Amino acid sequence: MAAGKGTCLGLAAAGLLLGTQMAHADCNTPMPDAVTHVAVPGHPFSAVASADGCTIFVSLTAKDSHVLVLKRGEGAVTIAQNLPAIGQVTGMALSPDGRFLVAANGGGVTLFDTARLIAGDDKAAMGYLNDRTGAGSIYAAFSPDQHLLFVSDERNAAITVHDFAGILAGKGAKPIGEIRTGDAPVGLAFSPGGRLLYSTSEAASAGGGCSENGGHSHGPGVLLVIDVAKAAVAPSDSVLARVTAGCSPVRVALSPDGARAYVSARGQNMLLAFDTARLINDSDHALVAQVPVGTAPVGVAAANGKVFVTNSNRFGGGDAQSVSVLDAGNLAAPQASIPAGGFPRELKLTADGKTLLVTNYASGTLELVDMARLAEAAK
Repeated sequence: MAAGKGTCLGLAAAGLLLGTQMAHADCNTPMPDAVTHVAVPGHPFSAVASADGCTIFVSLTAKDSHVLVLKRGEGAVTIAQNLPAIGQVTGMALSPDGRFLVAANGGGVTLFDTARLIAGDDKAAMGYLNDRTGAGSIYAAFSPDQHLLFVSDERNAAITVHDFAGILAGKGAKPIGEIRTGDAPVGLAFSPGGRLLYSTSEAASAGGGCSENGGHSHGPGVLLVIDVAKAAVAPSDSVLARVTAGCSPVRVALSPDGARAYVSARGQNMLLAFDTARLINDSDHALVAQVPVGTAPVGVAAANGKVFVTNSNRFGGGDAQSVSVLDAGNLAAPQASIPAGGFPRELKLTADGKTLLVTNYASGTLELVDMARLAEAAK
């Protein structure tokens, strides 16, 4: 991966939209079982599905990195393409129009043409958007209008903002600047409508009090609230709020109405719930719930009146972990639990909301949970 604050992106025609690629009625046919594990050739980090649900893209790390293309149909999932990728591919995001897939690669992101990925073209990688040298890029997210691309740079303690509108205009892309965060920024989630971006940093406060797996003591992390419009012109001045968010907060997800921000506090085995209306103007009272879940929670998703949290036990090992299922209307209510593999890392719902995707990093499986049979899946 080339280093530096620039781009080596050479664009080709983006091809057809995903929504027209495989408009098959059987793509979203439920799997035979309420919970299905699909073996993949590596350690899956992130999984995202096309808008029609017919294709699932998975980032894999093993000895080398790969982007895996899975096809869904008639209640089955099959491997269609396994494309080697430069760097250490981790968090991925689809552009809102479905034409592009970006994968964080440690030094920025790799940009893929999704139509070519689906077609099995080994030239699907279009180029790279580079962040600062040694950035440790791990996560990425498009603004809903697709004009901006945000990349979490763990080792640089910053989020890099890229002008993606230039790509759409055929002029190429360029970095706009950086949003300074705290140590190890990861999670990225937009408010409905895309006016605000929420992000986590694992350690952003002075002092101690937090540690994991016998590591060094550090201060609490934070939840950041970012003004997206300001980030487009002055990223360094775009942070509206920095609110303490427990020990090692790693992921954030918004409720469908945007009223709650759910944060996984990995270092204290808790899910934190924030009132988003208070984060900016009344931050001392924004934290409305701290809910114990399993060991070392990471991935978070919210849908259908539920909040889902992966209990990774990432420092303890083992091949049998879980996904906690909480009642969004009453977080204190008894929790259900979906069995998972080793180190369940990321959660993502398909666009139709019918399938929950879980990447079991250590055990090398993609887990599909049928939301219509959640009562059967979650005991």
